[in-house]
Order: sequence, then C-alpha cells, then structure tokens
Amino acid sequence: MQRKNILKFVSLLGVGSFVMLATASCTQAITPVPKSGTTTADPNTTNPSSSSNDRGASDPMSGADTNPAGDQGIIDPSAQQLATAKKSLTDLLDTETNNVASYSDYAKIQKALKSAYDNAKAATDNTDPTLETLQSAEAALKNAIEKAANDKKEFDDAHQPLVTAYNQLKVTLQSKTTTLEGLSENKYSGIKDYVSNAYTIGSDITSRTLDSIEGTVPEIELIKKANDDIMTALTKLPEWKLNADKYNDFKDELLSRSQLSVGNNATNQNQPSTWSYVGYSVDVSGSSGSNTALSNLNLVQRTVWSSSSGLTSPVASPTSTTNVSWIYSLSGDGTKYTITFDYYGPKNAYLYFPYKLVKNADSSSIALQYKLNDASAESVNFQPVQPAPMNVVVNTDASSPSNPQTRATSETPGANEMSSPTTEMNPTPTVDNINVAKLTLTDLKFGSNTIEFSVPTSKVAPMIGNMYITSNPDSQSKIYDQIFGNTSNTNDNTTSVTVDLLKGYSLAAGWSTYIGQFTNLTHANGSSPASPANTPYYLIGYISGPDQRTVSNSVMNRISTPSTTNEHRTLTIYVNAPIDGDYYISGSYIFSSNTNTMRGLKFLRDGDNAVSLTISKQTNWDTLGDFDSSKADNQNGNSGTVMGTKKTLKLKKGLNKIVISGGSSEQDKTNAPYIGNLTFTLMTIANSEMRMTDQNPSASDAR
Repeated sequence: MQRKNILKFVSLLGVGSFVMLATASCTQAITPVPKSGTTTADPNTTNPSSSSNDRGASDPMSGADTNPAGDQGIIDPSAQQLATAKKSLTDLLDTETNNVASYSDYAKIQKALKSAYDNAKAATDNTDPTLETLQSAEAALKNAIEKAANDKKEFDDAHQPLVTAYNQLKVTLQSKTTTLEGLSENKYSGIKDYVSNAYTIGSDITSRTLDSIEGTVPEIELIKKANDDIMTALTKLPEWKLNADKYNDFKDELLSRSQLSVGNNATNQNQPSTWSYVGYSVDVSGSSGSNTALSNLNLVQRTVWSSSSGLTSPVASPTSTTNVSWIYSLSGDGTKYTITFDYYGPKNAYLYFPYKLVKNADSSSIALQYKLNDASAESVNFQPVQPAPMNVVVNTDASSPSNPQTRATSETPGANEMSSPTTEMNPTPTVDNINVAKLTLTDLKFGSNTIEFSVPTSKVAPMIGNMYITSNPDSQSKIYDQIFGNTSNTNDNTTSVTVDLLKGYSLAAGWSTYIGQFTNLTHANGSSPASPANTPYYLIGYISGPDQRTVSNSVMNRISTPSTTNEHRTLTIYVNAPIDGDYYISGSYIFSSNTNTMRGLKFLRDGDNAVSLTISKQTNWDTLGDFDSSKADNQNGNSGTVMGTKKTLKLKKGLNKIVISGGSSEQDKTNAPYIGNLTFTLMTIANSEMRMTDQNPSASDAR
C-alpha cells in the first residue's frame, strides 16, 4: 500500500512538471531555436538534460518518459532578428504589383522602381542572407519607392497642362471597346475603320507614356488633337450611322444644271418648250420643218402640262413633281458633269444610272469616262454594237391585218437581263431602250467624294440620267424600282407591281405625248371623287393617234420633233417583276366622245406576248374609268374588254420592257385613252379560279 502511494505521488509530480514546461514554451514570441551541444538523455532517467535551469526531476519508474518533447531549446536573438528582417523585406516586396502599376504612365520612373524591386528580391532569394544584406536591401527599396513618388510629383508639377490633357485622353480611350462593338455591321465598316484609327492614335500616345524611358515628353498639341478627334467622332457617330444606313439602302443624286460645266466649243441649247417627255425611243436629230439640230442639248427635265379647251400649256408648279431628267450631251473640251457627296459607308460602293442613245448614228462612237476624286479617269465599259440586231420583229396585228406592227422583243439588251455585277460590262446603248449602268467605286474617302463624268475627244456620250449610289449590292432591285417608278406590293394572297408614270423613267416616241395634270375627277359610277378635292391626277395623253398636240400660243421656242403618229407613237415603260409569272394589267383612264366609239389599248412584252383591250368611253372628260384584265368584261367596275383570250403578260423576274400603244384604226383612229398609273398583278391559282367564275356569269347578267 505504501509503495503504491509513493508511485502515485511521483507520477503526479512528473505530470505537473511536464505541464509547467509545456506552458512555459507556449509563451515564447517566436519559434524556439534548439541550443547546440545538448546532452543525450540517460535511458534510465525520465527527463533528458536540457539547460542550466533543468529541474532534474527523475521518474522512479524505470523506462517511463513523461517529457517526450525533448530539449525545448532557448531562442537565439540573432536568428530572431534575421527572421524579422526577412519578413519585413518580404512584406515590402508584396507591394510591387500595385506600386509599379501606379507608374504605368511614367515609363522612366517605373523602370527604375522595377529595378529596385528586382534587386531587393535578389536579397530574399539568397539561401544564407545576412541581417545586414536584408536591412540594406529594404532601405534601398524604401528609398526607391520614395524617390519614385517624388519624381512623379516633380514631373506633374512641372508639366501640369500636359498631365491634365494626357489623363483626359486616357479617360476618353476607355470608351473604345463599347464604341467599336456598336459598329460591327458591315455597313458601318467605314465608320469603324475611322473611329478605330482615332483610338489607335490615342492609344499609341499613351503607350509611350508621359515620361518615356528615352526621356522624351509627348507634345501637348498632339495629345489634345488625338482626344478631340475621338470626341468629335463620338459626337458625329449618330449622323455618320444615319448616312451609312442611307447608303446601305441607296441615295439618289438627282441631275442638276448647277453641276454641269460647259467647256470650250460647246453651246447649251435650251430645252424645247413643247416637250413634256424628254426621253424618246426614236432618233432625236432635228426639228420638223427646219435644220435646227438638237445635238447641243445638255440637261433636260420632264415637265407636267395641263389642258384647257383643247390647248395644252406647262404647269409652272405641279402639285407632284417629277425628277426624271437627262443629260443629252457632254460635248466640248472641258465639259463635264460633277457630283459631290458625303459618304461614311464601306470603302467600296456601287453607282447606277440610266442611259441610252440620242440617235442611232452615234452607235459607233459612243464613249463615257468618269474620274473618282484624284484617281485617273476610267472608261465606262459598254458591250460592243451587235452587227445584226435581233431585237425587232415585224408582226401582223390581228386586229388590223393590213397594218404591220413593229414590236420590241425580249432580246433588247438590259430590258430583261442586266449586266453581270462581276463583269462591269454594261449593255450596248440603243435608242429605243433604257439600260442601267453599274460602276464599282473603290477606295472612297471617308467624307466628301467627287465624281466627274466626261467624254473622250472625238467621241459621243450616251444620254445619262439620275445617279444612284449604294454600298449594298443587294439594293440593286430597289434602285431599279426607284429609276422606273415601280412599287412592289406583296401580301398573303397577292403579288403586284404598280408603275408611277409621272415619276418613273420611260420613253415616248413623239413630242405630242405628254403628262397631264387633272383635278376634280370623279369615278365612273359617280359615287365619290377619284381623289380628294383639288388633288390632281396624272395621266398620259396622246399615245398613238394621228393628231398632233395643240400647244397654247404662250409657249415659245417650239420644236415639233420627234414627230410620230398612229401605232408608232408608243410609250415604253419598265416593270421590275419580283418573280417569273403571268401578270394581269389594271389601271385608270379618261376618255369621252360625242360619237359611239371606243378606244384600244395594247401592252406588248415581246412577240405575241401582248394583251389588247377595248376601252369604253365615259360620259365626259372629268370621269375616271378603270380597266382590269383579270375581271369579266365591262363588269365589277371594269370598263375594259379584253380582245381575244390572252388576259395576262408573261413577265420574267427583273426588268421587263413594256411598249404601250393604241388600238386599230377602227378604234378611234388608233387613239389610246389617257392612262394613269398601271398595276401588274401576278396571276395565282386563287385569282385564276375567281376569273373563271367571272367569265361564266348567269343568264341574267349576260350582255
């Protein structure tokens, strides 16, 4: 029993001593460093020899070790100082990223500071550094950091306006990514290139920093200009984008006399005051009854006329205007036509314009050239003249067997197929057809551009019309619509094209054919006016017929040429069909007579591809009638009767040349009615079935 109590006491004493030693060791500020030269513990004792303060307690139990931690050791002051110095330097090195980055605009200062950091790192990378080395490296780095701050302040104080301008430029450059992302569409590529270049100039300046390694300082004027250029571009972006949007569709450049420069040995003959139409499908070479030539005509414009008591006179200010114009001649040294336009689209664009011959005698000497900005003049390429034209055939009109009818065919260049956009070879100019030229404009300037048209020496230019510019090759069909006054309408059940005879380019065959302005017209049923009160209707008169138009005595400078009559006095229009197919024809007209007579109306596409109608007279010349080849004869508001069984014209997708004339000599001496806008409606299964129903009316409806 006594032995057990003694063992218990000794055991408790050993545990207590161990706890005291462990507690003492945990109170040290740093990790203890074992002292060299400690003695090895006696295997027969419970505590190893440790230090001069060793308590020397022994465990009476053989082999029991109650202090497994071994020698606790005493902290070495020099080691502690070394560790502290190293940690202090390491903490200072941790400021490198942010500190060095703060001098990104001061390359020279930044380089010196970065070098100081690198030198300090070398001290910490040493496997056996001395305290002096670490402290010296830290002091040097602190001095470098302080010097960098002082150098920056000194630079800023000495160059305050420069620093302000530079910082403004840096702020402006922050908008680069967002701005350029908004210009990703191809139609904005020109704007993107320009704006991106402005940003690049600014970025190049900031990349060289305020205080370069070479010691050069940027010019404040260049910094301000770079910033101003970017800010100006950002301000004008909405305007530029609207311009690019417009050219992505197309923009017209209407002919203007102010842009025509007449050179030496050239005269500018006034437009014949008797003309309404100014483009003809026959030769224009002189006036009837005189030797006066029209070769010196320059710019001419279609005019609107009115009729009163059988006399016609020009309308000074028509309610609806027409922009159809032609330049007849560019002859004479130095004569040129110039267009100037602001453009902010892609580098390349396309220019379209209508053209034709004035007279057949010019066909072997036709040439035209253009000059874009400061580039050399380039030729407008035309296909060579065909030795044996195949685009005219003579057919005998069934309604007038003794009267041969001259008919245009689909082989007319440009009428149904335009030149390939890749070849840039334009159809051969002819008198009786309007072709559309296409030019590729390359390396356009961002901003103002100039194009000059002229004719080479000893050559003759074709007639040219309004110009149309687009940056989008897919806009070609829209431009054709604009040139020829076409409007396409498509819905779930109907596809149609309406031709505006006032606004679209077309060709008359005689000077008598004119565009008349009529007001206060009523529909044939008299239920309502054809248009609001005093709103004019525009109709084409003197198509075919034997008589010449009578002109008011107030009209001077009369020229009665070209002069054609009867079936030769035609009107040529163009229909840009959206798809191949058979198309009905409908429109409005005026025609009245004191006799029981009717007039004829014929629409010819080519060969026997024609629709002929007989048109009924109205009660007076203020009553507007309607015809529609899709409806039953003289029913459902239709005042026309289709002659024969052909009610539709077969049209091809694209431009189709349609020649309009009157009827036979028995139909009011070939006079056609005055006709208004025409609509060509694609025949579908649905309206074809409806037409068949209309063609089989009940007995009570039979005429």
